[in-house]
Amino acid sequence: MSSLKLSVNTSIYDGYDIETTLSSIKKCGFNFFELAYNQGYVGNLTQQLFSQQHADEINQLKNKYQLDTYALGCTMDLSVENFYEIFSPRIYFAHAIGAKFLNVCTCKAENKAELIKNLKSIQPILSETGCILCLENGGDKNFNAFITLEDGLDILQQLDDEHYSINFDAGNMVTYDKSLDVITQSISAIEHSKHFHLKDVKVINDQFHFPAITGEGLISYDKIIPQLIKQDIPCGIEIPLRMYRKADATPIRQEEPIDLNIIENTLLSSRQYIQQHLI
Repeated sequence: MSSLKLSVNTSIYDGYDIETTLSSIKKCGFNFFELAYNQGYVGNLTQQLFSQQHADEINQLKNKYQLDTYALGCTMDLSVENFYEIFSPRIYFAHAIGAKFLNVCTCKAENKAELIKNLKSIQPILSETGCILCLENGGDKNFNAFITLEDGLDILQQLDDEHYSINFDAGNMVTYDKSLDVITQSISAIEHSKHFHLKDVKVINDQFHFPAITGEGLISYDKIIPQLIKQDIPCGIEIPLRMYRKADATPIRQEEPIDLNIIENTLLSSRQYIQQHLI
């Protein structure tokens, strides 16, 4: 995967401990991971995950399995009143484990003004650490302040600082509104993005599911991947197998973790497909 900076988003391992997760990622032939500490995606999301003690644990496991990371998934409602107190530890944690990019969905559209105010409040910490906050387009109504690329660019214009960018997620766009031109939006977003999520979608019984990236879903990644390589954009394979979305995009998390063999086969088949499009 030398011509594409590719990580595995750990949402696919929801329910497994961190050592099992990182060991499996290495077993599947990947060298990078993106921790998925996202509201609504994984269980046991507490502030302790963003402590120095946990950062030390992650760094020990990075060394043990010869892995690295450049992104942290840490979505939460960015419009909450105590945002600075909640979010600032996430920035320091990302910096401590070597993750430059923090990938976050936004908030409800009606709370956009609070979002802008909150994001401006953390600019000094982003500048101090050198981290970049990458706003991600939302996949459901809880994060619809940023749905289309134009929404994201409008927010970035108001922030007007190099420490804010975009993490575009084509799969999220499909689950929010599958009538949108996801391919055109994705390719246009690349020049404005510092990070990109590879997530495909299938509709099964009026539900959105997230399959392996093999060219069989709703998104033609054969047109997107070459552009990501050309622009040298880091990517994360994000396949939240334990979660699906209802027809109205409401996320549903299944009770039991996915079998580890299914997870690894999903990653291996995705890796094989992506390799076919490397230039």
